[in-house]
Amino acid sequence: MNSLNETSPETNLGDYDYIFADETYKLLTFTIGSIGVLGFCNNIIVIILYYRFKRLRTPTNLLIVNISVSDLLVSITGVNFTFVSCVKRRWIFNSATCVWDGFSNSLFGIVSIMTLSGLAYERYIRVVHAKVIDFPWAWRAITHIWLYSLAWTGAPLLGWNRYTLEVHQLGCSLDWASKDPNDASFILFFLLGCFFVPVGVMAYCYGNILYTVKM
Repeated sequence: MNSLNETSPETNLGDYDYIFADETYKLLTFTIGSIGVLGFCNNIIVIILYYRFKRLRTPTNLLIVNISVSDLLVSITGVNFTFVSCVKRRWIFNSATCVWDGFSNSLFGIVSIMTLSGLAYERYIRVVHAKVIDFPWAWRAITHIWLYSLAWTGAPLLGWNRYTLEVHQLGCSLDWASKDPNDASFILFFLLGCFFVPVGVMAYCYGNILYTVKM
């Protein structure tokens, strides 16, 4: 991560070559800021409503709250760094912050998509098999989702790939461009385990639900 700024944010600002035009940075600042504010407010409302109204406290809604919690954490921990980078027109934080930015955004993103697949499965067994989940099932699912997500996002911290500054220099993520076999193998398994598998589960569940409803 040699490209990260390890010195004072104010050093050599005049010599820095910006990637985007000035208007593009302004648009990105507005967009990222809006996403952060709306995401924070909307997810806070969902969490408050769940705990405020007893009739909303169902196992299914607990899964929805889990998504809201992960999205809220993205709004708090992830969006802020990108927003400041858009304002400053570059990454101004150190390498440790870059690792945290990449790790946290990846973790909370995987938690969200895995919870969506859990919701799809819950609806599948409810509609197709006429079974209803209970709170112990929901809590076990949430625990497994977080542990699964931590396993994938923790691997780069142990040397299987890494978190590095992205090409736009406004945030950090996995090293998607590395040609190293070790890094490339992680990207392959990461996409399979954290994208294609949950999307496949959702497609299967909702496909069967649609088929059952039409019968």
